[in-house]
Amino acid sequence: MSRSERDYIELCKKQLEEKFSFGNGQGYSQKDLELLSNYIEEEKGLYISLSTLKRLWKNSFKQGPQLATLNALAKTLNYENWQDFKLKNKDDRVVHANTPLNSNQDHGSVSSKLRKPGAVFLFALLIIILILFVYGPKENTSVLKGGISINGPVVFKADKTLSRGVPNTFIFDYDVSQVQADSFFVQQTWNDKKKERIDPRGTVFTSIYYESGFHRARLIANDSVIAMQPVHILSDGWEPHVYYDSSDERFVDFKGESFITKGRFHLSKDLLLKKNVDTSQYFITRIGHSKAYEVSSDNFEFNVRTKLDRMNNSNCPWLNVLIITEKNAFNIELVQKGCEAYASYHIGEIRRNGKVNDLSLLGRNIFEWQELNLSVKEKNAEIRINGESSYFETFKEDFGKVMGLIFIFEGKGSIDHVKLSDTTGTISFEDNFEK
Repeated sequence: MSRSERDYIELCKKQLEEKFSFGNGQGYSQKDLELLSNYIEEEKGLYISLSTLKRLWKNSFKQGPQLATLNALAKTLNYENWQDFKLKNKDDRVVHANTPLNSNQDHGSVSSKLRKPGAVFLFALLIIILILFVYGPKENTSVLKGGISINGPVVFKADKTLSRGVPNTFIFDYDVSQVQADSFFVQQTWNDKKKERIDPRGTVFTSIYYESGFHRARLIANDSVIAMQPVHILSDGWEPHVYYDSSDERFVDFKGESFITKGRFHLSKDLLLKKNVDTSQYFITRIGHSKAYEVSSDNFEFNVRTKLDRMNNSNCPWLNVLIITEKNAFNIELVQKGCEAYASYHIGEIRRNGKVNDLSLLGRNIFEWQELNLSVKEKNAEIRINGESSYFETFKEDFGKVMGLIFIFEGKGSIDHVKLSDTTGTISFEDNFEK
């Protein structure tokens, strides 16, 4: 019995859940969908918003997902497109995307079918049509992308109101008059929670950024990114913020306060009380620094000595160190010993997580000082912890220059020193937190 479109969608979801180990076979979580959205954008160069994935997994589409969404999901499973996925999963015969086209599993091979004269004619006609489509005249042809029609140039530019620091308002100039779509948005970063609807007849839209760093603003039509604009916000020194919810824009700021004592960066308990931080609630601390370091992400040396402060009664505490580049971020997440399933690192285009990789060396007593080093030479990266080589990766893609340093602590943490240099030993940035 042949499958319905809904059956194919459910099968596609099942294959994605298996490929990405959603919930270890116990259903899915929002985190699973966030990671999937990030993977599709970074590894496949396509974009599906978190809200779209949520609707898909909740089966809350009124008329079904767009073809562009289904094509992206199929490509994530290494099929050519949605039609290819359906053909190779027809009826009850499932042919996985990695199966060669000439596999012996396909008993009705192309060569055997072409022995019939009628099939030869149809095949030749199909080739002619394909050639005309690819190489034929396109002067009056619209460019189709993500289920939308783009018939001319798209304008997307940005300028900021402050030279450095946050909050900082960015003024986006845009022109989507040559684009046919149902809805348009400006999204501050990769995070679709930072997405705001815009008027397709307008030309100016303003948006407030609350975090310094290097962002990649997106102009979106329906669910497709049609333009991107780099947004670099220089920090005003170190900028610590406390959040009760990582997805919330509201945070506790520490401007004008002293948070460097005894040669280390540290938010004291007295300072938290002064700023009315409710330490009985779950919170995280984000500490950012951003400037034009003029260091290539292909060749750099990063060193930090850091630890987590005892604050929250968490079963599996963690701290995350991120090195922001022009196109992405390197990150290393240390966890308390015994919680290695939650450890992770991201080096270039390579992502490793503790659920499906042995990341036991990222499990440490993170309430004690940890020396963390990331050395990259010609895209060959080595992670060292307390002087010991822990992990080695070789990445291929170009991620541009280093643009920001971020530390995220569950609760709060301390930093003893930070140094960023190129591979010749030339120091681009260093802070020992000495007044």
